[in-house]
Amino acid sequence: HRVLNLAWATPFAQTLDYEELRTTIYLAFQPWAARIPDHVFDSAWKHLHAAPLLREGIAITTLKALSEEFVEVRHGKLYIKQDLFADWQQALISRMSALPIQAAADALFGVGCHVPSTAIQLKPATSDWAHSSWQSHVLPLLRPENAALADYVDREGLHETHLHLNGSTHAEVCWLRAMRNPQAEVKQFAAKWHGQRNKTSLRELIGQTNPGLSPSVLYQHLHVARRLRAWLAGVAEDQIAPTTALPTSCEQLCLQPNDEWSRALPEPAPSWRQGPTVADELTWMARLFQRLIQRPHVQVERMFHTYLLLANEFHRLLVQSEDQYGFDQFQKLTFTELRAPAEEDYRARFEAMHGARAMTSTAGYVEGRFAPKSTPLQTCRLFQKILRGYLEYLREAIGNGHLAARGQHSLSALLSELDQHFEHPPARHRSIHRLTLVAHFVKESWSPIKGYKGGSFRHHALDAKLRKTTGVLLSVLARWPRLQTWVRGVDAAGNELHAPADVFAQTYRICHQAGLTRRSFHAGEDFRHLLTGIASIREALEMLDMRGGDRIGHGTAMGIRPSLWLERMPQSLLVSRGEWMLGLLSGWLLLRQEPAMLAASSKLKHELEDVAQEIFQRTLLAREVERAMALRTLGRRELMQHFSTQPDQNHEPLSELWRREIDLVQKAHECNPQALELLWSWLSDVQVQKRAEALIPARADFLDAPTYVTLQQALMRLIGERNVLIETLPSSNVRISQYQHVGEHHALRWMRAPGHAQEGDPEIMACLGSDDPGIFAADIESEFYLLYAALRQTGLSDTDALARLRTLNERGRTYRFHHPRLS
Repeated sequence: HRVLNLAWATPFAQTLDYEELRTTIYLAFQPWAARIPDHVFDSAWKHLHAAPLLREGIAITTLKALSEEFVEVRHGKLYIKQDLFADWQQALISRMSALPIQAAADALFGVGCHVPSTAIQLKPATSDWAHSSWQSHVLPLLRPENAALADYVDREGLHETHLHLNGSTHAEVCWLRAMRNPQAEVKQFAAKWHGQRNKTSLRELIGQTNPGLSPSVLYQHLHVARRLRAWLAGVAEDQIAPTTALPTSCEQLCLQPNDEWSRALPEPAPSWRQGPTVADELTWMARLFQRLIQRPHVQVERMFHTYLLLANEFHRLLVQSEDQYGFDQFQKLTFTELRAPAEEDYRARFEAMHGARAMTSTAGYVEGRFAPKSTPLQTCRLFQKILRGYLEYLREAIGNGHLAARGQHSLSALLSELDQHFEHPPARHRSIHRLTLVAHFVKESWSPIKGYKGGSFRHHALDAKLRKTTGVLLSVLARWPRLQTWVRGVDAAGNELHAPADVFAQTYRICHQAGLTRRSFHAGEDFRHLLTGIASIREALEMLDMRGGDRIGHGTAMGIRPSLWLERMPQSLLVSRGEWMLGLLSGWLLLRQEPAMLAASSKLKHELEDVAQEIFQRTLLAREVERAMALRTLGRRELMQHFSTQPDQNHEPLSELWRREIDLVQKAHECNPQALELLWSWLSDVQVQKRAEALIPARADFLDAPTYVTLQQALMRLIGERNVLIETLPSSNVRISQYQHVGEHHALRWMRAPGHAQEGDPEIMACLGSDDPGIFAADIESEFYLLYAALRQTGLSDTDALARLRTLNERGRTYRFHHPRLS
């Protein structure tokens, strides 16, 4: 943002001041690399500002340097160097778009995909990814050249087991939409900025990106970028007369009336979908780069540099960068609503999942997560949008008839037409990816003080919301039975620290009884303490009765090397007393059956009883706490009714499914009334809640590293006994968990890579997902290649590395949630 401010204030005909620019960039570099001496920066700066810069400008020089460092040409195509792929994904394109680097490399290395090449080449008139009109809108992600991996992906496809439909649109696609209509794209962002919900988190993100940014400033920046893009594309295509006066500054572009600024520009050529495409962007950038290499022009180069800075500002509001660590940072990116306009259209997302190969889908099977709505009408419309988008993708990919008219398909008609598509599967193997949908419920925070009302209980608002959305979802599925072919399971996502698994137990049980039998749950992703992270996974297994092909999302706490976690964490951590009690309880339950862990088990038990006494203000044995906490799966509204002397006036009419919930509470009371009373005290007593939510210090090394390993392995065995899989999400985990690079990722441990497997580790079944590919600037193929590069770094041969990845991928196919009709 400092460089952007400098570029904005400096006339385009003037080069940026060398010393002022150096100081500006140093102020951004130093906090990011505080442990690196200044002489490293000084040497790099002098090297960057060698003679070519004076002639070509900083943008061209930098793009050349990045292209030469990361990109290589093989067989007439651009690839990322394999040993730098992790750095490319994590350190570079998490901070900036790859498009200008791709365009620069295309021109620099004479590849000729987007700009006429000077070399004599025998190649087709169009590239592979331009065979279909919609392929020009798909972001082509660069990856290393590897014939074995490419062949495997082409033959078998990659099976996407964990993808959120919202969050999957790439920032570049959103940017090009913003170039078409800046005012419309900023509208929802402005509403969030001025609204009450999540306003603080949003403004924190803005402050990290550009402290001077606001809705009006962002609109101004997009407005200027749109005009800059038009001028730059015109220059690149030689459509601007040499005598034409170019814009002099950002201020001039900002203030010029609409009927004046574009007089010298040619009429834009109509393009499919009435807007610029990714292919358009690559083409004009490559041609402009080539032109500036051949005929340097300070004013045009400065305009190009400013455009890239403006695009980068937007990029940082949509993509989680390497220096935005943790789930809270991830969640802030979802609050901007800058992705929302693009994500009204689901078709583009399914096309992106198809990938850059026009004839073959990168993905074989895709599980898309969606959030259920609070009314039947909203839920019905959501299904219409998703399934219409998928149907349009199918028709284009298979080449079967005309596109469906938008807005004219009822849900019944859509389901009927989709049935016809899958009665006679496509003749070409792997010509499409096959979709299924998983409903994910969102975790929400709770406080015993804020908004507490008598007669309430823990997570009262979330419980009410879950009951409502569960009822709505099941009613819609009952109204349209054919939807059950597509909606196959449930999940719970969001900030793991906001709500534990037991809050969702009743929802999962009701959905299972209604026919949604496939279950996944985000657990062990982001945690305050390793012990509590392990507990969140064990509790998901127990509270949600996960087994037989069900899946845990992330599972980092069970796989991270404990010694690494201890190195990265402070000696003392603050956790809530109640969370610590549940962590101790899970640790004790897992270790008490381990013969060599008697001392650690005893330590956990004594600490558990001490903490329970502080919370409940009475002496309790560990087994009493165990029995009470095991009952947390019971319905909370039903528990309140059981202990209340007055009927609940807001209770919904009872269906057979909900009536069973009352029977479960009555049975628990008959078997162990003391445990049920202790549980209700935990759930509803305000003073118990306040003591449980109070933050207390907990030592990171409460257990030593070998004991944490044993604890993880006990949990792994439980996972194995239940035949539960772990969804592995490399890029997501590196940005959110304690890892600094993918070479530390726990998937390497579970794939038994040299130097990562721990002695005594049981086998873990894991599968692959991309989580939120737009937010992490990745896709399922990038994740596959990323793990391959990490496996090779451990010393494995190409054959061994691919064999381990093949197992990971095939687990996703074998245990997919898809209905047999869609397989």
